[in-house]
Amino acid sequence: MSLITRYINREVLISAFAVSLVLLLIISSSRFAHYLSRAVTGELDAQAVVLIIVNLLPAYLSTLLPLGGFLAVLLTLGRLSVDNELTVLFANGVSQAQLVKVVLLPLSILALTVAFLSLWLAPETSRNVEEILYQQSHEAEFDSVVAGRFQGNIERQVIYAESMSDDRQQLQNVFVFNRPSSNAAPVLIKATSARQEFDENFQTRYLILKNGSRTQGQPGGLDYTITQFEELAVRLYTQELEINITRGFTLPTKVLIGSANADHRAQLYWRLSLPAMTLIVSLIAIALGQVNPRKGRFARLLPAILIYLMYLSALTSLRDDMSRGIAYSDLKIIALHAGGLLLGLLLLFGKPMMRTIVSRTQAPGQSKGQQKGKPNASA
Repeated sequence: MSLITRYINREVLISAFAVSLVLLLIISSSRFAHYLSRAVTGELDAQAVVLIIVNLLPAYLSTLLPLGGFLAVLLTLGRLSVDNELTVLFANGVSQAQLVKVVLLPLSILALTVAFLSLWLAPETSRNVEEILYQQSHEAEFDSVVAGRFQGNIERQVIYAESMSDDRQQLQNVFVFNRPSSNAAPVLIKATSARQEFDENFQTRYLILKNGSRTQGQPGGLDYTITQFEELAVRLYTQELEINITRGFTLPTKVLIGSANADHRAQLYWRLSLPAMTLIVSLIAIALGQVNPRKGRFARLLPAILIYLMYLSALTSLRDDMSRGIAYSDLKIIALHAGGLLLGLLLLFGKPMMRTIVSRTQAPGQSKGQQKGKPNASA
């Protein structure tokens, strides 16, 4: 039995991580393209894009590993069924319960991995992503200037430089639009050149603009202030940002426990649901993975995926309802998991139990018939 266990465990784990890796590459590549487009427009720098993608991986994995384990069980047992290996195992005394124990061993490892990711690592890295995006939204756009392109946020600051020196230390023909706050009048600065300098005394960066003009006033108004300058120093952002991120998916799990906030409770139930779902859907996969060899290993793949998507969609919908404070959403999530567990057990042991019940009910009738038939035979 140990040889069979090692064989099935290896197949399930390898398939689970292979499928999860493929799904991860698909999702992360789409997100990478999204953040890369923001880097092109100057909202993010290239290093920030890489850091964001790396920090998003644990959150993606915590959601994809349950699906990877589900598909791995379907593919592994489907191949064993088509190759008649399951038939040989059952013929040699391996019961359905023993097969479930063997398959649940690697899935338990997978569920523990999902629990580690969803309960601890994913919230930490998600908070890192929010901090990076927050910092990038408040840092000056001068650090990522691309010559010949308007860059920045029109609500706060936009910069344009016609060209850049070969050593990338000086900008030529610079245009800066700056809006200090929503109530303050916007400022337009034009200069023939600009460079950055660092003040050791104040530990602050400055943008040194030369030979230009500074215009401040509200668009459409007549009250403008125009200043000509030979050299103008603009202080750049250097202080440590105070980051106040209170969204549920960025908070540690210990903070969510006992919280009365609806969003926090929804996130806690979601994090606990992911490892539970990994084990529950594996029972359904074990039952649907045992296919008729004549129908092929992919015979039940489509209905199995539909069941998984319905399960996940219902769980996501209930999580959103819970975050909005809808009553009894937590009980509905528990009922959903209980229903999924019951469905898996019925698919696995429903037919054997019915056969046992039918055989037990027929046995007394058969014995009476045999007793009645004996005197007639002797006569």
